[in-house]
Amino acid sequence: MGSTTLTYLDPAEVTAWLPEGAAQPRVEIAGRLCILAAKIRRAFPLAHPEEYLSIQNDAGKEIGLLRSLDGIEPATRATLEEELDRRYFSPRISRIDGLEQQAGLWRFRVQTQRGPCEFFVRNWRDSAHEMGSGRWQIVAVDGQKYDIENLEKFDERSQGLLDQVF
Repeated sequence: MGSTTLTYLDPAEVTAWLPEGAAQPRVEIAGRLCILAAKIRRAFPLAHPEEYLSIQNDAGKEIGLLRSLDGIEPATRATLEEELDRRYFSPRISRIDGLEQQAGLWRFRVQTQRGPCEFFVRNWRDSAHEMGSGRWQIVAVDGQKYDIENLEKFDERSQGLLDQVF
């Protein structure tokens, strides 16, 4: 087995921007290299979402870790935050307006922080995961993830509807 060495990046040496027409940011590490289509990933997306950010090349090979975005130049910070938001966006469900079974799928009609939404779930046991006490993540058939931050804070009607799938 080979050993893996972590490389921590100096925030002052990292510059990132989104070139016109590009889908992924370009990241330059001063004096070392330029990653033309960088991937930015959270090492611990649930436990420490603002810490330990992995900078990877387009093949997914880690170039280095940023301990946080502290000390990053503002334009670079904005680019990295936009990329993280795009990659990790999970609508937060605040209320369930409707839940019914259709052709072997559960059809959810919900309210999120970005407005009303509708999605389908195939198999509840495989698609819903308790992430902590009262916190759930639901994966729709299209792969989009939805979060319930605290099931106990749901209104009575939403809780009653969810009882159908539990």
